[in-house]
Amino acid sequence: MLGGQRFQDKPEITASRVFFGKKTITLPISPCAKSIPRYELDLALLEAAREAGVQAEESVIVREVQQQNSFHVRTTDKSFTARAVVNATGRWSQLTPHHAPQKEKWIGLKAHFQEDAPPMSTDLYFFDGGYCGVQPVSPNAVNACAMVRADAARTLQEVLSRHPELRARSRDWQPLFAPVTTSSLYFRQPQTEHRGMFMAGDAAGFIDPFAGDGISLALHSGSLAAESLASFLQAKGSLVESHLQYRKTYFKRFTPGFRNAARLRMLLSAPAWLNSKLIGLAGTGPVARMLVRGTRAQIS
Repeated sequence: MLGGQRFQDKPEITASRVFFGKKTITLPISPCAKSIPRYELDLALLEAAREAGVQAEESVIVREVQQQNSFHVRTTDKSFTARAVVNATGRWSQLTPHHAPQKEKWIGLKAHFQEDAPPMSTDLYFFDGGYCGVQPVSPNAVNACAMVRADAARTLQEVLSRHPELRARSRDWQPLFAPVTTSSLYFRQPQTEHRGMFMAGDAAGFIDPFAGDGISLALHSGSLAAESLASFLQAKGSLVESHLQYRKTYFKRFTPGFRNAARLRMLLSAPAWLNSKLIGLAGTGPVARMLVRGTRAQIS
């Protein structure tokens, strides 16, 4: 099983703290979230898939997918045919359509650092040109992730110095591995189909990382793609009909989160005097709960 005892000892996140200038607001997270390192989650998903009877091929690159009567998939090792294909290869895969870059270049940076007894919260530090999120991954380590404009910072050390409270907090941090960088980050309208393939996860759409819902969206959209394909695979409908069902449900459940996260991104880029008022308003209970709920997948 994916859950159960496996992640029982992982940190439980009960709140998110937002640091903007001299203001701090706290947003409740209910039910609480588990802080699980990505490599541990990926391994658990792989093992769960194999237990369910999935044939998983590791260290294999998909070179090409062509649709004729069926799908022809060519990899580095072999070629095979499939009745349906779900593209969950991320936003930078050669199987994912790329769009014209945005005027502003955004980059992502990430690393783990040693920190004794970090607070059990997801902390977001906003500054001119981007933000950095810090979250515990163990009783003595944190994950620091940043999204910044290329003209604001290019290294994680530069990012850590951009906000006074983050600079003070990170002064004694010791890196646990070398920083990882990705660029360019761009945002577009979600796309549920490309060349006959169902799109899931970041391949379908990339939500602002500060929303903290990217992994959840990936898991839910992948499950939805499988559910939508069931009638086609059971010869009870066409592939086109399955995709129409997938698209309809995807946009109902997930696009409100994309839309609201984009609105928040725009508000955070507003002038400082306006941001101060907005952050103050967001600190109120009803508005804080609305912000958290509005950037989440609408599953129930």
